Amino acid sequence: MTAIFRAEWVKLGRRRFFAGTLAAVTAVAALGAVLTMLSVGRSDYDGIPVTATAMSAPNGVMQGLEAVSILLGVVALAVTATVIGGDYAHGTLRNQLIAHPHRLRLLVGKCLALAAFVAVLVAAATVVAAAGSFAMAPVTGVHTGAWHSAAGLLEIGKGYVNVLTASLGYATLGVLVAVVFRSPAAAVSVGLAYALPLEMLVSRIWSPAANWLPARLMDAFASGTHGYHVAYQAAGIRLAVFCAVAAMVAAVLFRRRDMTS
Repeated sequence: MTAIFRAEWVKLGRRRFFAGTLAAVTAVAALGAVLTMLSVGRSDYDGIPVTATAMSAPNGVMQGLEAVSILLGVVALAVTATVIGGDYAHGTLRNQLIAHPHRLRLLVGKCLALAAFVAVLVAAATVVAAAGSFAMAPVTGVHTGAWHSAAGLLEIGKGYVNVLTASLGYATLGVLVAVVFRSPAAAVSVGLAYALPLEMLVSRIWSPAANWLPARLMDAFASGTHGYHVAYQAAGIRLAVFCAVAAMVAAVLFRRRDMTS
């Protein structure tokens, strides 16, 4: 398992891939922090007024990260779908199975490496978003005293865990579509089409669906379910069930399908 993990990190740690993905994620986090702070004194996309008083609360420091959590999830889905799907498309899985014939162990090692990669990306995004919020706070009249208190540090930790959990949910979806379609282009296309327009359309037509559809639950969990109609614990349980089922389906297909390329 350790050898599989390290081998996968050799691929994930390539300078162009790692640096490019990290740069994209941190740029998105910085943009989220800046735009969120500039919205003080105005209304957000839901029409709710954003006040300096509300942003000065301990959880205000994480508002920028939460605003772009869906984009971080999209990156996690795209990375996992591209990596696993690429292994099928390029025929590298057959070579890997020669060295590691236990299929499920190989899949678990790959997924653990991808999960660690996503955790690094979300950690970098958290640091950048928090730093950007601190930098922009004086410009918008937001007081940061509560941000670096014990409660503020706790909110930063909670924000990281929530966004990471949601991103790992997107990553699980990426693994599932990659194993199903065995092509990076098809996996990314289908995964994004399902998670974004399809679920959004369904939830707009029938609003209760937003409390059960996995991608909508990921978005809700990333923000601590603030502003959503589903409870935090309920969202976590439903998200865990989805990930467990998706992982089980991916594992069965990965183990039983013939490697034809």
